[in-house]
Amino acid sequence: MDALERFRKEFRKWVRALNNARGFKASADEVLERLEDRIPETMLRQIGAAFINGWLQNEPEANRGYFVRESDRKGPGGGQWMIGHAEKGRIDPCWELYVQLADYSRIRTVAEAHGLTTRLEDCLMDITVHAGKKLFLYVENKAKKGQAISLLNKMREYGESGFNLDDPDVGNDHLRKAKYLIQENAYPKYFALSAVDFEQMFLVEYSGVKNRFALHETNLSLTEPLLNVTIEGETVPPSIVDPLALEIEHLAGDKVWVSPGSGQTAYNFYVPSEGGDAIVMGVFEDGRIWSDFKGLGEEISNRLVNELSSLGIILDESKEWQFWRKDDRKLILVNTDPRDIARKVVAALFPLLHSG
Repeated sequence: MDALERFRKEFRKWVRALNNARGFKASADEVLERLEDRIPETMLRQIGAAFINGWLQNEPEANRGYFVRESDRKGPGGGQWMIGHAEKGRIDPCWELYVQLADYSRIRTVAEAHGLTTRLEDCLMDITVHAGKKLFLYVENKAKKGQAISLLNKMREYGESGFNLDDPDVGNDHLRKAKYLIQENAYPKYFALSAVDFEQMFLVEYSGVKNRFALHETNLSLTEPLLNVTIEGETVPPSIVDPLALEIEHLAGDKVWVSPGSGQTAYNFYVPSEGGDAIVMGVFEDGRIWSDFKGLGEEISNRLVNELSSLGIILDESKEWQFWRKDDRKLILVNTDPRDIARKVVAALFPLLHSG
């Protein structure tokens, strides 16, 4: 099948799945026409090619057939919704994701031929390429050129001034993206920004002083740096936190934000509270989870305890902080369904927002 036709076939499936899940009556052809007016055909062909190559799949559950993830991702969930509800039954594409999946397909085509590993939503980054144990390339995707340029300018400012991993980044996507460059096991050699009709590859220079870095423009395409890379060691496994972060984002949007940890915790999920920003979930690299009951306050802590108890997760809100426990031992994230945890956590945090 032609790659463009394969994409169109999958897209119509997504619209039907969302219609069935939400009771909408949107026309797949009408939504597709709007998409093709905005996203270049070359990008849509790349996505179709990724399905033909077996790199992407739709989630199998009937109510999540419009979620797409990498075919080799293990465990439940972890997909990204390609279309969503805007208002009055109108369905809109999630524009940025089409740029991301197109770049993923294009990059993986070259990377795989040279023994490199390409991943989606890896350690909170849109696209990564690993050369064995080393993170070689990090790509950040935006829907529009202006968004990419704005991100670039702010990231450069942070790279020049320096920052700490525990600096507050509430609502500050630019700082979070800067943190991704210098989080543990990161420090990619190249960083790229991509949007519709825009892409720029940068060589990253790290000063080693207060997490400073510089982004040097190159004339390289997204795939050229991949042609001659030395592979060192074994590629690290995917982060077990990424599926949970995606599921939380689906349900809560930017009401909960995730940042790299500054201590033993790998990632912290923050939520606003009366005393400031509180950690609702701190997740270690090995999958242990803890919550800051003191920061969350009594009301939210009580709801969190009650919601998680239905999953067999035991917490004692009388303590200032506590590791999550199940079956008389500390819970390990890899042994749980991230969709279940996300639903319960969001229900506890935002009872009126949660839709089940």
